Amino acid sequence: MRAIRQNLALALVLIVFSGLAGCSGDSGGEVLADTVQLESGVEYIYLKRGSGLKVDTGSHVTTHINLIVGQDTIWSTYAEGEEQFEFDAKKTSLIKGFDEVVMYAREGDRLLAIIPPELGYGEEGAGDVVPPNATLKFDLDFLKVEEPRIFLSDVLYDKLKAEGAEAALAEYQTFKYDSINYNISNREWFVLHRKIMRDSAYQDAIVIWEARLAERPDLNGYYNMATAYDSLGQQDEALRVLETSLTSGADTTGSGFIKRYIDRLKSK
Repeated sequence: MRAIRQNLALALVLIVFSGLAGCSGDSGGEVLADTVQLESGVEYIYLKRGSGLKVDTGSHVTTHINLIVGQDTIWSTYAEGEEQFEFDAKKTSLIKGFDEVVMYAREGDRLLAIIPPELGYGEEGAGDVVPPNATLKFDLDFLKVEEPRIFLSDVLYDKLKAEGAEAALAEYQTFKYDSINYNISNREWFVLHRKIMRDSAYQDAIVIWEARLAERPDLNGYYNMATAYDSLGQQDEALRVLETSLTSGADTTGSGFIKRYIDRLKSK
């Protein structure tokens, strides 16, 4: 179960699950209202009503979740020792049906959401775990809902577009320790990287990573910096960055992806 959970958790950041049924968290709670059907085809039922903060765009949400396909529990975080599932509403990339239904919840709610295939994994399914055209069910317990914060990637991207990479980094210095009002998680740097690369602003990506890696050496950061050099056709610089990562990274565990990238560059 743990291996399946880890694989799905990785996929969730791209899309999400489906689930409910008698798992570690008993899903047979009292239904407090009739089924609500949204215009999109998503349905949900409250199993418990809370009185906490309502989910809003950008809220950081912590949940327990059962994921069920058919009668099979595919993934659960209710079991003792399992990690809770956390996401930023409408900011973390999740499946459409999940994105929609969580906006109707608040802290303390527990609801059963039913997601039709076209708003879930669709015709492709999710690997060997979720079959094609599967209806997804979620038993979601909203443990904590936090006030929306300003996202580092949004602020720095807008500043970079308007005034350049150096101005964006200067802006970062003004709020880098303010985790109450800003979402400054490491993940935000990778979101920013994707935005910059999408614009083909490869040199800006290099400037950003030079500053970030001086502050927090990270294998994935070195990898992304190397992709920017590679995109500029500067394979020697990309190799230098990758080789540096193997000695300078804060944690080189799982560095196989770096070594494979090095091999690909050397074979060009």
